Amino acid sequence: MIHVIGHLNPDSDAICTAAMTARWLSLRGQQATAWRLGEPNRETQFIFEHAGLTMPERLTFELTDRDVWLVDFTEPAQGPESLTESNVVGIIDHHRLGGLVTRLPPEVWVKPVGSSATLLWQLMTEDERNQLSSAEAILLLGAVLSDTVTLRSPTTTTDDRQAVDALAQKTGVDLDAFSRD
Repeated sequence: MIHVIGHLNPDSDAICTAAMTARWLSLRGQQATAWRLGEPNRETQFIFEHAGLTMPERLTFELTDRDVWLVDFTEPAQGPESLTESNVVGIIDHHRLGGLVTRLPPEVWVKPVGSSATLLWQLMTEDERNQLSSAEAILLLGAVLSDTVTLRSPTTTTDDRQAVDALAQKTGVDLDAFSRD
């Protein structure tokens, strides 16, 4: 089992993208479960409610000797204390690398885009994207819009804009109303 986590004090990208990374891993034939490391903010709650999906449960156990996939961070201080004793098998991030040491070579995807959700969307094959429900796509859309401040952040890239266009089309969401709400 792969335990997928975002960072402590989670934002929408950390929780939504962890949930969708677990889904992506399952589409690839791997057993994975998403967890959150803290309480969700109101925005993240709204995204899950709008999607009609259940938020990942809060992690309440040690990760020592467990397989872990990190989303939206690589700095050990941003994870649970037992992270350094886990087996990090994968990373999807859009931040700088931050001192993580792994037991074995993990699958690592790091790219300077506005959101980890954008990178996950890019990693998905067309077949995997087609298997996502509209509700699941809402989680990715919400994460990208959150981290890019509705595509107005200076960190927003063409990749983010393309992901939002594709996700908006898949979900049928009115971007203005969804972003405002």
